[in-house]
Amino acid sequence: MASDGLLQQIIAGFQDAASALAPAAIGAAVGQAWEKGLSFSQRLMQWGIGICVSYYVGGGLEAWLRLDPFVSDAISFVLAMIAFKATPRFIAGGVDVIGTLPADLRKRFLPEED
Repeated sequence: MASDGLLQQIIAGFQDAASALAPAAIGAAVGQAWEKGLSFSQRLMQWGIGICVSYYVGGGLEAWLRLDPFVSDAISFVLAMIAFKATPRFIAGGVDVIGTLPADLRKRFLPEED
C-alpha cells in the first residue's frame, strides 16, 4: 500500500530530526542543571535557545570546517550548554551596533552641513 511507504517516510523523517537535535537538546538540558531559580517557562526558553543556536551554528561550523560528525555533535553539545548565557550579551551587542548604524551611514554617505 502507498500509505505504508508514506508512514515509513514520516517515521524516518522524525528519526532524522531527533538524531540531528539530540546533542543540542542534551547539551541545553545539562546547561540547565547549574541554573538555580529558573521558572518552567525560562527553562523551556533556555532549552529552545540552546537547541536553535547549537543546531545552526554547529551545522555551519561542520559545513565550513568539514568536521567529522562526532566532533560536530560534541561542538553542538557545548554550544547548547552556553547558548542561553551568551544570547543576552549577543543581543545587547547587536542592539548597540544597530543603534549607531543610522548615524554611521549618515556620516559616510551624506555630506556634512556647515
